[in-house]
Amino acid sequence: TCVTSFGVHCECKELLEHDADLREKIARLLKETCGRTFYIPDHIVHTSDVYYNYREQIKQHFQYRLVEAGTGRPLNVVDHVGCHYSKLFPVRHAHGGSEYCEVLAGMAKSWGGENIDYPERRHCCGMGFRQCMISPNRGATLSSVYKKIKSMAPFEPDLILTNCPGCQVFMDKEQWAIFEVTGEKYFIPVLTYQELAGLLLGWDPYDIVGIDTHTTPVEPLLDKIGIKYAQEKSIHT
Repeated sequence: TCVTSFGVHCECKELLEHDADLREKIARLLKETCGRTFYIPDHIVHTSDVYYNYREQIKQHFQYRLVEAGTGRPLNVVDHVGCHYSKLFPVRHAHGGSEYCEVLAGMAKSWGGENIDYPERRHCCGMGFRQCMISPNRGATLSSVYKKIKSMAPFEPDLILTNCPGCQVFMDKEQWAIFEVTGEKYFIPVLTYQELAGLLLGWDPYDIVGIDTHTTPVEPLLDKIGIKYAQEKSIHT
Protein backbone atom coordinates (compact mmCIF):
# COMPACT_ATOMS: atom_id res chain seq x y z
CA THR A 1 0.00 0.00 0.00
CA CYS A 2 3.05 2.30 0.39
CA VAL A 3 3.81 3.99 -2.93
CA THR A 4 7.52 4.30 -2.08
CA SER A 5 7.77 0.56 -1.44
CA PHE A 6 5.92 0.03 -4.72
CA GLY A 7 8.45 2.18 -6.57
CA VAL A 8 11.43 0.47 -4.93
CA HIS A 9 10.08 -3.00 -5.72
CA CYS A 10 9.46 -2.02 -9.36
CA GLU A 11 12.99 -0.63 -9.69
CA CYS A 12 14.52 -3.74 -8.11
CA LYS A 13 12.50 -6.03 -10.37
CA GLU A 14 13.78 -4.20 -13.44
CA LEU A 15 17.40 -4.32 -12.19
CA LEU A 16 17.22 -8.03 -11.48
CA GLU A 17 15.65 -8.79 -14.86
CA HIS A 18 18.46 -7.04 -16.75
CA ASP A 19 21.50 -7.83 -14.59
CA ALA A 20 22.33 -11.54 -14.54
CA ASP A 21 25.27 -11.13 -12.15
CA LEU A 22 23.14 -9.26 -9.62
CA ARG A 23 20.37 -11.83 -9.97
CA GLU A 24 22.82 -14.67 -9.32
CA LYS A 25 24.31 -12.89 -6.30
CA ILE A 26 20.92 -12.22 -4.71
CA ALA A 27 19.81 -15.79 -5.32
CA ARG A 28 22.99 -17.10 -3.67
CA LEU A 29 22.73 -14.80 -0.63
CA LEU A 30 19.06 -15.60 -0.12
CA LYS A 31 19.79 -19.32 -0.20
CA GLU A 32 22.77 -19.04 2.16
CA THR A 33 21.07 -16.84 4.75
CA CYS A 34 17.45 -17.97 4.62
CA GLY A 35 17.41 -21.26 2.76
CA ARG A 36 14.95 -19.72 0.32
CA THR A 37 14.88 -20.06 -3.47
CA PHE A 38 14.88 -16.71 -5.24
CA TYR A 39 12.48 -15.94 -8.05
CA ILE A 40 11.32 -12.74 -9.75
CA PRO A 41 7.55 -12.21 -9.60
CA ASP A 42 5.68 -11.69 -12.85
CA HIS A 43 4.07 -8.48 -11.62
CA ILE A 44 4.39 -5.87 -8.86
CA VAL A 45 0.94 -4.46 -8.07
CA HIS A 46 0.06 -1.47 -5.93
CA THR A 47 -3.03 -1.95 -3.78
CA SER A 48 -4.77 1.03 -5.39
CA ASP A 49 -4.45 -0.76 -8.75
CA VAL A 50 -6.46 -3.65 -7.30
CA TYR A 51 -9.17 -1.33 -5.99
CA TYR A 52 -9.25 0.52 -9.32
CA ASN A 53 -9.55 -2.72 -11.28
CA TYR A 54 -12.44 -3.94 -9.12
CA ARG A 55 -14.06 -0.56 -8.48
CA GLU A 56 -17.34 -1.53 -10.16
CA GLN A 57 -17.57 -4.83 -8.29
CA ILE A 58 -16.72 -3.18 -4.96
CA LYS A 59 -19.47 -0.60 -5.27
CA GLN A 60 -22.08 -3.36 -5.62
CA HIS A 61 -21.63 -3.88 -1.87
CA PHE A 62 -21.80 -0.21 -0.86
CA GLN A 63 -24.43 1.10 1.52
CA TYR A 64 -23.62 4.69 0.54
CA ARG A 65 -22.38 6.61 -2.48
CA LEU A 66 -20.31 9.77 -2.94
CA VAL A 67 -23.38 11.96 -3.16
CA GLU A 68 -24.97 14.45 -0.80
CA ALA A 69 -27.77 12.61 0.94
CA GLY A 70 -30.18 15.54 1.03
CA THR A 71 -29.80 16.75 -2.55
CA GLY A 72 -28.27 13.93 -4.59
CA ARG A 73 -25.40 16.23 -5.59
CA PRO A 74 -22.23 14.36 -6.56
CA LEU A 75 -19.55 15.27 -4.04
CA ASN A 76 -16.51 17.17 -5.30
CA VAL A 77 -13.45 14.93 -4.98
CA VAL A 78 -9.90 16.14 -5.56
CA ASP A 79 -7.27 13.46 -5.83
CA HIS A 80 -3.66 13.42 -4.72
CA VAL A 81 -1.61 10.61 -6.24
CA GLY A 82 1.64 9.72 -4.49
CA CYS A 83 4.72 10.77 -6.47
CA HIS A 84 6.38 7.36 -6.22
CA TYR A 85 3.35 5.77 -7.85
CA SER A 86 2.85 8.11 -10.80
CA LYS A 87 6.19 9.80 -11.49
CA LEU A 88 8.89 7.13 -11.25
CA PHE A 89 7.38 5.06 -14.07
CA PRO A 90 4.86 7.41 -15.70
CA VAL A 91 4.20 5.26 -18.76
CA ARG A 92 4.59 1.67 -17.62
CA HIS A 93 2.73 1.64 -14.32
CA ALA A 94 0.43 4.60 -13.62
CA HIS A 95 -3.08 4.40 -15.04
CA GLY A 96 -3.35 7.40 -17.35
CA GLY A 97 0.30 8.34 -16.93
CA SER A 98 1.65 10.98 -14.55
CA GLU A 99 -0.22 13.93 -16.06
CA TYR A 100 -3.78 12.63 -15.82
CA CYS A 101 -3.44 9.65 -13.53
CA GLU A 102 -6.76 7.83 -13.41
CA VAL A 103 -6.31 5.44 -10.50
CA LEU A 104 -8.10 7.62 -7.91
CA ALA A 105 -10.23 9.66 -10.31
CA GLY A 106 -11.67 6.41 -11.66
CA MET A 107 -12.72 5.29 -8.19
CA ALA A 108 -14.22 8.67 -7.33
CA LYS A 109 -16.33 8.77 -10.51
CA SER A 110 -17.38 5.14 -10.26
CA TRP A 111 -18.48 5.59 -6.67
CA GLY A 112 -20.74 8.56 -7.43
CA GLY A 113 -18.48 11.59 -7.01
CA GLU A 114 -17.30 14.35 -9.33
CA ASN A 115 -13.55 14.33 -9.87
CA ILE A 116 -12.20 17.89 -9.85
CA ASP A 117 -8.98 18.85 -11.62
CA TYR A 118 -6.98 21.68 -10.05
CA PRO A 119 -3.75 23.50 -10.98
CA GLU A 120 -1.44 21.84 -8.42
CA ARG A 121 -2.90 18.35 -8.77
CA ARG A 122 0.53 16.89 -9.61
CA HIS A 123 2.45 18.78 -6.91
CA CYS A 124 4.11 16.71 -4.18
CA CYS A 125 2.57 16.62 -0.68
CA GLY A 126 6.03 17.44 0.71
CA MET A 127 6.32 14.36 2.89
CA GLY A 128 9.85 13.50 1.61
CA PHE A 129 11.79 12.02 4.52
CA ARG A 130 14.39 14.81 4.44
CA GLN A 131 11.56 17.26 5.09
CA CYS A 132 9.13 15.61 7.49
CA MET A 133 11.72 13.86 9.70
CA ILE A 134 14.23 16.69 10.08
CA SER A 135 12.79 19.56 12.12
CA PRO A 136 14.54 22.47 10.34
CA ASN A 137 13.13 21.20 7.03
CA ARG A 138 9.53 20.86 8.16
CA GLY A 139 8.63 24.17 6.55
CA ALA A 140 9.04 22.52 3.15
CA THR A 141 6.32 20.01 3.99
CA LEU A 142 3.95 22.69 5.22
CA SER A 143 4.64 24.85 2.15
CA SER A 144 3.90 21.99 -0.23
CA VAL A 145 0.57 21.18 1.42
CA TYR A 146 -0.30 24.90 1.58
CA LYS A 147 0.37 25.27 -2.15
CA LYS A 148 -1.92 22.35 -2.95
CA ILE A 149 -4.68 23.37 -0.54
CA LYS A 150 -4.81 26.95 -1.84
CA SER A 151 -4.94 25.61 -5.39
CA MET A 152 -7.89 23.31 -4.77
CA ALA A 153 -9.85 25.51 -2.34
CA PRO A 154 -11.66 27.60 -5.03
CA PHE A 155 -13.24 24.39 -6.36
CA GLU A 156 -14.88 23.75 -2.95
CA PRO A 157 -13.82 20.12 -2.56
CA ASP A 158 -15.77 17.92 -0.19
CA LEU A 159 -12.94 15.40 0.04
CA ILE A 160 -9.26 14.89 -0.73
CA LEU A 161 -8.56 11.31 -1.85
CA THR A 162 -5.03 9.84 -1.70
CA ASN A 163 -3.42 6.53 -2.62
CA CYS A 164 -0.49 6.81 -0.19
CA PRO A 165 -0.82 6.54 3.61
CA GLY A 166 2.07 8.99 4.07
CA CYS A 167 0.47 11.57 1.78
CA GLN A 168 -2.78 11.14 3.70
CA VAL A 169 -1.11 11.86 7.02
CA PHE A 170 0.58 15.05 5.87
CA MET A 171 -2.28 16.38 3.71
CA ASP A 172 -4.44 15.89 6.79
CA LYS A 173 -2.28 17.08 9.67
CA GLU A 174 -0.53 19.99 7.94
CA GLN A 175 -3.90 21.70 7.51
CA TRP A 176 -3.86 22.35 11.26
CA ALA A 177 -0.30 23.67 10.99
CA ILE A 178 -1.44 25.98 8.17
CA PHE A 179 -4.21 27.27 10.42
CA GLU A 180 -1.78 27.90 13.29
CA VAL A 181 0.76 29.67 11.06
CA THR A 182 -1.55 31.65 8.74
CA GLY A 183 -4.95 31.67 10.43
CA GLU A 184 -6.46 30.27 7.22
CA LYS A 185 -8.95 27.52 7.99
CA TYR A 186 -9.43 24.95 5.22
CA PHE A 187 -10.04 21.63 7.03
CA ILE A 188 -10.89 19.50 3.99
CA PRO A 189 -11.28 15.82 4.98
CA VAL A 190 -8.46 13.61 3.65
CA LEU A 191 -9.02 9.88 3.13
CA THR A 192 -7.17 7.04 1.49
CA TYR A 193 -9.16 5.04 -1.05
CA GLN A 194 -9.23 2.17 1.49
CA GLU A 195 -10.77 4.36 4.18
CA LEU A 196 -13.29 5.74 1.70
CA ALA A 197 -14.29 2.27 0.51
CA GLY A 198 -14.73 1.16 4.12
CA LEU A 199 -17.00 4.10 4.93
CA LEU A 200 -19.12 3.53 1.82
CA LEU A 201 -19.38 -0.17 2.71
CA GLY A 202 -20.91 0.89 6.01
CA TRP A 203 -18.01 -0.01 8.27
CA ASP A 204 -17.89 1.70 11.65
CA PRO A 205 -16.06 5.02 11.10
CA TYR A 206 -14.17 4.79 14.40
CA ASP A 207 -13.74 1.15 15.40
CA ILE A 208 -12.85 -0.14 11.92
CA VAL A 209 -11.93 2.77 9.61
CA GLY A 210 -10.24 4.81 12.36
CA ILE A 211 -11.24 8.37 11.45
CA ASP A 212 -10.52 9.39 15.06
CA THR A 213 -6.82 9.26 14.12
CA HIS A 214 -7.35 12.15 11.70
CA THR A 215 -6.59 15.74 12.66
CA THR A 216 -8.96 17.28 10.11
CA PRO A 217 -12.51 16.21 11.06
CA VAL A 218 -14.11 13.63 8.77
CA GLU A 219 -17.54 13.95 10.40
CA PRO A 220 -18.68 16.80 8.09
CA LEU A 221 -18.17 14.45 5.15
CA LEU A 222 -20.11 11.69 6.92
CA ASP A 223 -22.96 14.13 7.50
CA LYS A 224 -23.07 15.02 3.79
CA ILE A 225 -23.16 11.39 2.72
CA GLY A 226 -25.63 10.44 5.45
CA ILE A 227 -23.35 7.97 7.21
CA LYS A 228 -24.47 7.38 10.78
CA TYR A 229 -21.86 7.49 13.51
CA ALA A 230 -21.62 7.62 17.30
CA GLN A 231 -20.98 11.28 18.06
CA GLU A 232 -19.58 10.47 21.49
CA LYS A 233 -16.65 8.69 19.80
CA SER A 234 -15.59 11.80 17.89
CA ILE A 235 -12.49 13.56 19.16
CA HIS A 236 -13.77 16.75 17.56
CA THR A 237 -16.99 17.10 19.60
